This record gives sequence, structure tokens and C-alpha cells, in this order.
Amino acid sequence: MQDMRNFTRVGFRVSALLQSEGVALKGEVTDVSLHGLYLETEERLPVGTPVEITIYLSATTEPVVINVSGTVARLVPGGIGCAFDKMDIDSFAHLRSIISYQGGDESKVMAEFAEYVVKKGSDD
Repeated sequence: MQDMRNFTRVGFRVSALLQSEGVALKGEVTDVSLHGLYLETEERLPVGTPVEITIYLSATTEPVVINVSGTVARLVPGGIGCAFDKMDIDSFAHLRSIISYQGGDESKVMAEFAEYVVKKGSDD
């Protein structure tokens, strides 16, 4: 199967929580892009399920988090792939910084995002 990802994906290990209609799944993010993430977990939600995702960036008393609305995109043994649908500007800024730092090329990350926005606008 061809990989249809159009965004730089970087390895990044942090805790996350997926919530959907009263169900909460905990797991560990192993990689992330501006468009989605992979969460290691043995728990399951059906593909297509809308989820609210909280990614925990620090374990301090005032944790820094990324909050994203998304959809379960795929299930594989040991984990769940989620696509991001919507995020606030602060979460986007944190995510962009992480991906740029881990991937080493902020201009590439921003070019991918700009291309996505243009394509998304032409699809509507």
C-alpha cells in the first residue's frame, strides 16, 4: 500500500489521551506530523471515530498540552493512527515547533502546510 502522507513525520515520544463519547484511551505518541499522529495503545476505537486528542508535552504542575480534534484513520496491531481535523493556534504553534526542531527544516514544514491549505481550499 502506498504511503499517502504529505507531511514531515518525526519521532516524538510523549503521553496522550484520546476521548470520544465518554471513552478515554491513554497511550504514547511515537510519531507526529502537522496532519496526524500514531498512538501506541492496545485499546481500540473504530476507524472514522471522531476524537479529541490531548498531547502532554510536559509533566509539570502546569502542563503544556496540544489539543486537537481528529479522526481515527487506521488501526494496526499495537496502535491507532489519527488524522488531525482542527486545532487552535497555540496548539499549531507548539506542534510546528516540535516538528521543525525534530525534523530540522522549518521552511519545509511550513511549505507543506501552505500546500495543504491551498489544496484544502480548492477541494471545498
